[in-house]
Amino acid sequence: MALWSNDDYLTQPARETYDKIMLYITSMARYGKSPYIYPLYGLGELPQGFARLSAIYGGTFMLDTPVDEVLINKETNKFEGVKTKEGTAKAPIVIADPTYFPEKVKSTGQKVIRAICILDHPVKTDNDSAQIILPQNQIDRKNDIYIAN
Repeated sequence: MALWSNDDYLTQPARETYDKIMLYITSMARYGKSPYIYPLYGLGELPQGFARLSAIYGGTFMLDTPVDEVLINKETNKFEGVKTKEGTAKAPIVIADPTYFPEKVKSTGQKVIRAICILDHPVKTDNDSAQIILPQNQIDRKNDIYIAN
């Protein structure tokens, strides 16, 4: 429930683990039978909610607007804005797909692992969701595997 990525917590004080477990438990109490928040009307609700909150704080979304040029300050090598057919948009930061900045990113070599788990028994749960954790030291892997239902 604390979602540690390795077993180092076993040799450390328990307070941080306790706090993480309490966050999990209070999330269950707040959001119904599951500690996870699922969008009620599909995954499109996630960017829509982000766009609304961004607008409240002065952010601007530029959807379906091809970027003609990414503006980078030559002296500081920092992002300054973008040029589009609509004009120039300046901002102190940008959140964008890495393909816009191929010279500024590098592949980390992470892999997505998909698996089908065949169990010899049902997963017992009284909730709408469940989480199964396969500890890395028991399956000879670098990290734990988390399975969420």
